[in-house]
Amino acid sequence: MSNDYSIKSWGAAEKMLPETIFNNISDFIYAIDKHWKFIYVNKSAATAFSKVTDQNILGKSYWDIFPQKDDLYSLKFSEANLLQKPLQFEALSILTEGWVSVNVYPSSEGLTIYFKDIDEQKKLEKFLEDERKRLYVLLDGLPGLVYVRASDGNVIYANRKFKDMHGEPNDQKCYKILFNQDAPCSNCRTKLTQPISQHEISRQWQTVLKDTIYEVFEHPYQDSDGQQLFLMQLLDITKSKVAEEEIVRLERLNLVGQLAASIAHEVRNPMTTVRGFLQILKRRNTIHENEEYFDLMISELDRANNILTEFLSIAKTNSNTKIKKELYTRVKLNKLVKFLYPLILADATNQDKQVVLVAEEVAELEMSEREIRQLILNLTRNGLEAMPSRGVLTIMTYMEADNIVLAVEDQGIGISEDNIGRLGTPFLTTKEGGTGLGLTTCYSIAERHNAKINVESSSSGTVFIVRFKPN
Repeated sequence: MSNDYSIKSWGAAEKMLPETIFNNISDFIYAIDKHWKFIYVNKSAATAFSKVTDQNILGKSYWDIFPQKDDLYSLKFSEANLLQKPLQFEALSILTEGWVSVNVYPSSEGLTIYFKDIDEQKKLEKFLEDERKRLYVLLDGLPGLVYVRASDGNVIYANRKFKDMHGEPNDQKCYKILFNQDAPCSNCRTKLTQPISQHEISRQWQTVLKDTIYEVFEHPYQDSDGQQLFLMQLLDITKSKVAEEEIVRLERLNLVGQLAASIAHEVRNPMTTVRGFLQILKRRNTIHENEEYFDLMISELDRANNILTEFLSIAKTNSNTKIKKELYTRVKLNKLVKFLYPLILADATNQDKQVVLVAEEVAELEMSEREIRQLILNLTRNGLEAMPSRGVLTIMTYMEADNIVLAVEDQGIGISEDNIGRLGTPFLTTKEGGTGLGLTTCYSIAERHNAKINVESSSSGTVFIVRFKPN
């Protein structure tokens, strides 16, 4: 094949640049006239054409070399010729056996086609796209909510868990999606004017979304184009937080228990002695005029003794429980509640209140009958004291899946959210003259019986739900 390619009649292109310049560049240039005949091919293009034909293509028809009139090239060339506007596209080329970027420049005399080998660029783009897909698969598999945001707060990527909870981000602001706010969070770095250094240390904090506690990790980085981005990961730590609070509560109870055990025995002996002498003095005929004072002192000593009894109940440990397991008997909870019902009803009647009992058939449970009686009486008395006159206290027993449930519901004013989280803490009370030990005792008894106490409260009342696991 002859390599004697030259400009025959190239019009404007011939006038703009000398032929030697076109022949010495590595990119490919050829021209066709308005009859689709080749009128110019530079050296790089000639070398490329030699792979598909051994003819000198100058003067040849475009269709002799490329007979398919409906391929992408011929369609794009026709479009540029018709519109008389430059056009650019990318396509695979049989001349380079790879991807090329094609620029078409129309004129009244024909078309000038400039194309450049971009196969390596396309391979790099494919490699980067494959890496991006692998990264997205990895991020989808990470625990928690993961998203990437720009400095202005726009969410440009979100993993599957994020989308499942909040939907597609659609370039919305992160503070709008997560918190429904119109302004960035106070600790956010969305107002940065300068990119963060690549050596910037990641930040970590906690936040609450829809009653869920999240540990937030923020990792700043710069994209390949220099754009400042932040990889955000939110991990649900609600259960661990609850566990931490439970551990703290149990440690506090254990401390109180140790304190109760140490002081109760020291105080009870002198109290018993004083009470005995007061009873002796009360029976003497010479001091009947002071009898009411003796009754008051004895009742106060009895009250102090009851407080110590509750303290000692809290002080019981798991080891003590195991030692006394022989005192446990198999009892049906509904029968125990029915047995105590007359006593509870009497208390309610004296306070001008009502009691409703809904005792369904439940399975037997191995328990300390004395302790469960104390649990029931403490919960019902708390409920009665929380209600105004003519209030209704409802006591229920029923099966829930495999759990045996005791529920005590009052019609009081409810418990504040702050106090609900602290229920069971010794000395926490809203009652005048109360010690806060009644509920602490209930939680301690429930724990010894492998039971859990849940509280639901509103302005219309509170319900304490004790769930026992059958044994």
